[in-house]
Amino acid sequence: MAKFWWTALALMISAGLWAAPAMAQSSESDNLGSIQRGGAEGAADTTLGKKGLSFSTDGFELTIKTRVQFRLTYQNEVANGENGTNGRDFINFRVRRAKTWFGGYIFEKDFQYELLLNWVSGGDRIVEEAKFRWAVMQYININAGQQKLQWNWEEATSSGSQHFVDRSYVNEVFNQDYAKGIWIDGQVGEDTPWLKYWFGIYNGVLADDDDFRNADWAIQTEQFSNLVDGEMMLNLRLETHPLGEVARGMSDMRGEDERDKILFAIGLGVNWFTSGFDSNAAGVRDDTVPTPTASGRFRTSQDTWAMTLDGHFRWMGLSVDVAYFWRHTEFHNRGANRFSPSGQADVGNLNDSGFTFEVGYMILVNQLSVGIRFDMLNAEDFWQGGSGTGTPRAFGLRPDVTEIGLTVNYYIQGDNLKLTLDILMVSQQVPVAVGDGLDGVYNAPPSRANAVGGDSADHNDLWIVRLQLQWIF
Repeated sequence: MAKFWWTALALMISAGLWAAPAMAQSSESDNLGSIQRGGAEGAADTTLGKKGLSFSTDGFELTIKTRVQFRLTYQNEVANGENGTNGRDFINFRVRRAKTWFGGYIFEKDFQYELLLNWVSGGDRIVEEAKFRWAVMQYININAGQQKLQWNWEEATSSGSQHFVDRSYVNEVFNQDYAKGIWIDGQVGEDTPWLKYWFGIYNGVLADDDDFRNADWAIQTEQFSNLVDGEMMLNLRLETHPLGEVARGMSDMRGEDERDKILFAIGLGVNWFTSGFDSNAAGVRDDTVPTPTASGRFRTSQDTWAMTLDGHFRWMGLSVDVAYFWRHTEFHNRGANRFSPSGQADVGNLNDSGFTFEVGYMILVNQLSVGIRFDMLNAEDFWQGGSGTGTPRAFGLRPDVTEIGLTVNYYIQGDNLKLTLDILMVSQQVPVAVGDGLDGVYNAPPSRANAVGGDSADHNDLWIVRLQLQWIF
């Protein structure tokens, strides 16, 4: 009997070692050095990217890659209205990004690691990604650490693999940023990924007192505050690639021998995030007693559901990427003052939505491309008691926005060395505000005066021109 059990145990161990390296997916959130996917089950997934400097010994492999983006930006701000005035303009050189990626495996090829350092951010935000991955098999892989959250396609695509030098306005309002936690992922289908999934539980850290989404990038200590108070987040993303895998990116970078094959993918992201917050910030007043209790805990909490549905099409150098976003936030009071805000002088439930549409075309294979962008944000306007008049006034945490853009990319050595020129027109509808705190992506939009008909403008327009050189080594 003992011999039987030893034999069975040996077979189980052998099967596990055979299946372990079968699938080693990567989030590819930065593309500086993602470990590329293997093929059929049982195929060792150890192919690293061609960029960078690699070292390997028995049981250990390290690849180092660095990406730098140097940018010139011109921005012209104009208040658009009957008495609108010219706003703030600037022209600026900057190092937008400088990042170094370390990745490979330790002990065995199925024990993988990644570390991404952001030299521009520095301080407690120098670490962008730090994760360990156990590539168990094609169907399930176990991860722990911090990375870009796999919720929507555009945010998880490296900024070095975009048509434009930065992601869309709508993406910047809805994305769930970086997250720390544990998650699993896998793939059903070998050469054809019929289903890819990511599911995890995370800290969740409130982006701001008036921005009810996750932004867990900074290194958090064990000392909590109104921005870190009982947060928890659950996240799920599903994708299907029925005609073959669509590479995570915004362009069709396939060669002449592959680009005639039609590919498309559909993705769905669902995120639930709950936290406490300071309800007295930026004019957001929905707490009967806005000051914290003696324990330091604020009495107001929020629950936010966010969903996105996206589609991606590739053929003959043509790339089409569309996405729809929806978010619903509810507020509650905890403890003795528990209630759900419903009056006009309170912030009730918030509902935001938006969509993005990008089309690119590779005129010369991996040498020259053009692209267009169109996206719209429908931000929630809620009602709150007006100062001095006693009547409700429309208030917004962020402006309604329409963004239109044109871009041209010249690939000297693919994404490894490229020039990008883009031009954006961003029109922001400024609500009637009773307080400050209106957040924009490219600026802090000026608000209309409290008197509905007596202000100089109801729109704020931005013209933005950006020229960027990117190199990866």
